[in-house]
Amino acid sequence: MSALKMLKELATVAAVVAASCAASVLITMLLVRVPGLQSPQSGNAGQAFGAAAGLTSMVVLVYMIRTFHQQRQETQMQRELLDAQLNEVMSQSEYARINNECAQRMAEATVRAQHHALITSAIDDPVLADVWPGWGPDISAEKRKQFLYANLIVSFQCMAYMVDYMSADEVDASMYRIFQSEIICEFWERSRPARFVGTASGGAMWKFYEMAEVAYQRYRASETE
Repeated sequence: MSALKMLKELATVAAVVAASCAASVLITMLLVRVPGLQSPQSGNAGQAFGAAAGLTSMVVLVYMIRTFHQQRQETQMQRELLDAQLNEVMSQSEYARINNECAQRMAEATVRAQHHALITSAIDDPVLADVWPGWGPDISAEKRKQFLYANLIVSFQCMAYMVDYMSADEVDASMYRIFQSEIICEFWERSRPARFVGTASGGAMWKFYEMAEVAYQRYRASETE
């Protein structure tokens, strides 16, 4: 209920109370002037005043109950309206969050697809492969091509984790098996410095690399047993 409407209601109640009091006084004055009610044997004037006062009090009470009931209903309606507005705001916020996550994942998938296309081009064309930084002077053209393919394999596992296709346990099991390839193990060793320097810490990709490193170290430890 607005402040203006509340003031109007209070003014109306005050007016009703004042009118009831004035009516009680007026009725009493009229009854006192009636000759038949002025005899010492009759107490009808006092009784009539009491009845008139009781009647007007009842009218005021009924009106106030009705007013308070209306105010309670309006307050309840406003509370329900505020709850509905809050739910709408929360729904819109959740919808915006989901849209933002979808847009983020689409952008990540697009970047990954572009990365895949670049690596594939380097694998297919040795001239393009020469554009990429090497892994050392002792790496032959054939081994470089294998490293590029190993990069695609690891990147695929990373993307599967980042889009929630693979859980942390699945990443650990998958990478442990992938590291059974000596070429991938060698690629992992050679690319470690560039990998951790070029990856933002704390992100999903960083977490994937940490899990993959744990799987790699576990595999290497199992070879010495």
